[in-house]
Amino acid sequence: MIAEAKMGNGERAYEYYKQINPASKNDDIDTFESEPYCYPQNILGDEHEQFGLGRNAWLSGTSSWTYVAGTQWILGVRPEIDGLVVDPCIPADWPEFKVRRQFRGATYHISVSNPNGVCKGVLEMRVDGDVIEGNKAPVFTSGEHTVEVILG
Repeated sequence: MIAEAKMGNGERAYEYYKQINPASKNDDIDTFESEPYCYPQNILGDEHEQFGLGRNAWLSGTSSWTYVAGTQWILGVRPEIDGLVVDPCIPADWPEFKVRRQFRGATYHISVSNPNGVCKGVLEMRVDGDVIEGNKAPVFTSGEHTVEVILG
């Protein structure tokens, strides 16, 4: 997921995200036989007689990596030492999304619009109404701040 997002392949990154998500197995829970709210350590492949069976739930670090992939690389909101980067890599048919992110004592209300139907590429970013260069919101230590991003 992260590699596809880094390559700009929003469709594939999100496809992988959906495939690995335990909630995607709800319609086939009798085969999956694992909790629908946690990631199993493995899912038996098609060469196995119990294909689709999930095993060893709660032993995997997959949930934390999937969270990082979803929030920091697909939605593209990730912390850096000198600010909060907003660099989404989403499916082209997503028209918009919103994120509320706590970062170093401040709350960032982030809205991303995709009027051009692209997977990646920040055309414009505004922080508290002011256009900024690049796609990194500055560090604030308190308060609530609005970040508006247009993809293009």
